[in-house]
Amino acid sequence: MATELQPGGNLRLPATTEIVVDVLWEPEKPGGKDVDASAFLLQTGGRVGTDDDFVFYNSPRSPCGGVALSEVAGAHRRLRIVPGALSTQVSKVAVCLTLYGGGPFAQASRIEVRVRDAAGVEVARFSPPTGGMQEAALILCEVYRHQDGWKFRAVAQGFAGGLGPLASHFGVDIGTDQPTTEVPPQPQPQSRACGNTASAAGAPPNRGETLRSAAAGLDYAILYRGAFALARVDLPQGQQIKAQSDAMVAMSPTLAVDSTTQGGLLSGLSRLVSGESFFLQTLTAARGAGSVYFAPAAPGDIAAVEVQPAEGLVIARGAFLACSQGVEVSSKMQNIAKGLFSGEGFFILKAIGQGLLFLESFGAIHTLRLGPGEQKIIDNGHLVAWSASMQYGLELGNPGLVAAFTSGENIVCRFHGPGTVLIQSRQPSQFGRWLSPLLPG
Repeated sequence: MATELQPGGNLRLPATTEIVVDVLWEPEKPGGKDVDASAFLLQTGGRVGTDDDFVFYNSPRSPCGGVALSEVAGAHRRLRIVPGALSTQVSKVAVCLTLYGGGPFAQASRIEVRVRDAAGVEVARFSPPTGGMQEAALILCEVYRHQDGWKFRAVAQGFAGGLGPLASHFGVDIGTDQPTTEVPPQPQPQSRACGNTASAAGAPPNRGETLRSAAAGLDYAILYRGAFALARVDLPQGQQIKAQSDAMVAMSPTLAVDSTTQGGLLSGLSRLVSGESFFLQTLTAARGAGSVYFAPAAPGDIAAVEVQPAEGLVIARGAFLACSQGVEVSSKMQNIAKGLFSGEGFFILKAIGQGLLFLESFGAIHTLRLGPGEQKIIDNGHLVAWSASMQYGLELGNPGLVAAFTSGENIVCRFHGPGTVLIQSRQPSQFGRWLSPLLPG
């Protein structure tokens, strides 16, 4: 008979070639919202090694085949875990459930987890109580290594902001998600092994759902991911957001707009030479709550980054789009060598404080996470932003002056971890060189 567990309860799983976890819920669409299951393959420390360790509807199978997700019915997902196929670096598989589009799981009348072995024998059940549950994402349970075997733990830990805080908790950055789509595209073949510790981190699609910024206390969504991204920010009454002077696309009539130099003439001029606008817009929900939409000036993506007091962010030339009122964006002067050769100029921007920062790119945005002592060489034309605590130096992209200039890789930046670097997949200067011969005259 299956063991009924309460939150926090655990049991040792029998030796088996496969662990099957069924996740069921009622109704199929609580509050009219879609629900889906996912799994995170975690290393010691409780974080993924790479975003490939996130199994979800758009990537339903881990590269090594150790975890696979399938839809049994509209309100029934099945995860198959093959312990023998998992890398020894994977110490735990966290099984999660997300309610997309906002709203709490209190709208679900039932959530149930059933665990079976390879022979189909049910060994455990777990039904977290949903009454009063205000979270939109849950860590339902964990299957984890214990001595020479595996154990199951009932968890039911919630995340009010939905997929965003849940993914961040495990080290997955959804601030760089891929295109929004109602019908998930078919997964592409994968070749990397589970447990890959590469620090490059892409991101899962978020279907354009509303996310919650814990740092700013604001709801937001990034729509039409890819070449033509659009950001929406929901402002409670009295809240403000600052943006580039030409970034606003649409807003609620309850919002008021004020255009200032934000810091005076010198600050405006330093932003101007940093590739940003002389004036900044301040949008205030003065007459009631409302929404504002922002878009980049060039085709490209948008990344939403949580800024924390302990860690600022340096912003590359032309990458600032908007920020919440808790974030201060000011100019910073570089030394002569970096000003001349980094491609960023003598003035760059630095974001400090606590809140939400929106960055724009030319092309897609990709996140690189560097561990202590880890290094990454990056073409300076592809930089979007990086942790203020990181050190970087300039060097030739190829040894020798002739090789450097004939290879097309001139001056590059060598970043030293720990820290995070956001890069863009295209750079304007390359695009300009490609476009120029095609223009008439």
